[in-house]
Amino acid sequence: MKDHETVLPAYTNHDSFLMPKGFPVDGFTSGLKYQAQPNDLFVATYPKCGTTWTQHIVHLILNDGVPVSSEERLDQLFPHLEEVGAEFVAKRPLVAGKYRLIKTHMPYDMTPQNPDAKYIFVARNPKDCVVSFFHHTRGFVKHYNFSKGDFDTYFDLFCDGKVDFGDYFACHRSWLDHRNDRNVLFLTYESMRAKTRETILKIASFLDPEIYPERVLRNDEEILHLILRHSSLDSMKKDPLRWSSARPPDHTPFIRKGNVGGWDELLKAEQVDRLDRRTREVFSKEELEFLGDKY
Repeated sequence: MKDHETVLPAYTNHDSFLMPKGFPVDGFTSGLKYQAQPNDLFVATYPKCGTTWTQHIVHLILNDGVPVSSEERLDQLFPHLEEVGAEFVAKRPLVAGKYRLIKTHMPYDMTPQNPDAKYIFVARNPKDCVVSFFHHTRGFVKHYNFSKGDFDTYFDLFCDGKVDFGDYFACHRSWLDHRNDRNVLFLTYESMRAKTRETILKIASFLDPEIYPERVLRNDEEILHLILRHSSLDSMKKDPLRWSSARPPDHTPFIRKGNVGGWDELLKAEQVDRLDRRTREVFSKEELEFLGDKY
């Protein structure tokens, strides 16, 4: 028997879909009804799978390597659809005259679709994801009230899909089924970290093969070097308020480590086995080969 009361994260239940406490119900409801447009560019991820990093890389490519200014915030330039709602997103101007930038954590079937819109999905292995998501949930006190929560409790919730934005495996499964769609670019966080230069060029080609690969490589790869420098995790950690709201100094920062394979700081052997079994149940051998050896 436990000698203390179990602390659970606080969530808002939106029609059986859990969201961070404080996210407006109207934003979620209207966001799902948003009419996707041909010039929309969605960065879609399950939480803590490289969302902010990918958004930043996209923004840098479209702006010739110029980062978000100190007077701006990425979450305004690249709004979170199910948080701010359809009306806010629809009013956003096109970046570089090309794309309306939209972030979402929705599975494919809940993401507004348009055959001419573009979708970048980033996968991350479940072991690193659950550890990062736990630290995130503890760190955002105003959304979760979980600063004293323990990892074992959170791990069970994660495996059961009872955390905000639903089940990790269902979300990845939904987007993996569309990895070969012409308007979907499916990336993995692990490959992005291992081959960042190649990833930037892949994203640039996806945005517009006639414009952006050549642009980022011009002048002896000047813009590519700027994108690599400004999108590095060390660079992003220097000014966290551009990416997220402020946190108390004693709480986990929004941009923490960004490592690949750092999950062993918390995961027990039986928890690793549980995730491995679920991964093999959900994804085929061919799909696991596609995702890489961290899955």
